Amino acid sequence: MKARIAIVIFLSLASTDLLSQRPLPAPSCQDEEMMVGEYKKTVTELVTTIKKENLQEFDRAYHRKSCLIKLTLWVGTLDGAMNCLDKAAQDPAATKSQVESYKAKRDSYSKLKEKVAQYRDTLKATEPSKGAKALIEKFDLSD
Repeated sequence: MKARIAIVIFLSLASTDLLSQRPLPAPSCQDEEMMVGEYKKTVTELVTTIKKENLQEFDRAYHRKSCLIKLTLWVGTLDGAMNCLDKAAQDPAATKSQVESYKAKRDSYSKLKEKVAQYRDTLKATEPSKGAKALIEKFDLSD
């Protein structure tokens, strides 16, 4: 019985050692990019809904606050995606074309983050509902 336990322990340590020597693959950042896409879709749908409703519906549904929250969360997901792409670009296992792709995506996300953050900050500074609704209707979320 002791021999079996010793063999199991030896094999588990040996397999752990073998696995730890493999280089980790470059992060793909797919989850982060999917989250960025989902928030874009969510905010775009909200803007479309706001365009269709009148001012009373806008106020009753708290769409100004909802839009602020979604824009803030979107900025956070963009930060996460940019951090992941930075790490992926610094990975020694990444090819030159992968690094260029990561940097291009990061630059694109950086521009989008600036745009979304500007929308959020402008909306936050706009108090009256009528002004907020008009501002949200002007949001251009296309790339």
